[in-house]
Amino acid sequence: MSDVQGVFLTRSAEETRALAEGLARALEAPAVFLLIGELGVGKTVFAKGLAAGLDIDPDEVTSPSFTLVTLHHGRWPFYHIDLYRIDDPRAVIEHLGLLEILVTPAVVAIEWGEKVPVELFGDRKGEEPRPIYRVELLWIDETTRQVTIRRDPLPVAPSDA
Repeated sequence: MSDVQGVFLTRSAEETRALAEGLARALEAPAVFLLIGELGVGKTVFAKGLAAGLDIDPDEVTSPSFTLVTLHHGRWPFYHIDLYRIDDPRAVIEHLGLLEILVTPAVVAIEWGEKVPVELFGDRKGEEPRPIYRVELLWIDETTRQVTIRRDPLPVAPSDA
């Protein structure tokens, strides 16, 4: 995928979804999307767009707040994860099986992505690095959003020395 990064203004939920759909259609390999923003800003709308870009019916994608993890099948498997109800970031690793999800060839969208411990993405020997995109959605007004997309470098794992 050409490395889509930047700041975008979307003036409707449809535009936000279309932005994400285009991003997903351009994917050449699985990636992780950390979706960050206030409640109701459009994280699930963005996830629906990613799903559409992976040839998954976006109407099947709903906010998974009560189920936490939902798997959809399309061009690649698509994991939609919602951490809204998670208070302890360590629970993310243990109870959701996030480590296993992150090493499967899948596209992963994590709502409330700021709750994911960064060491989760550290160097794990023998594993292909997965692109991580930080997607921050901000309210501009009732219908307009500022969507900032940037590719995060993989964190450096602490030295064993």
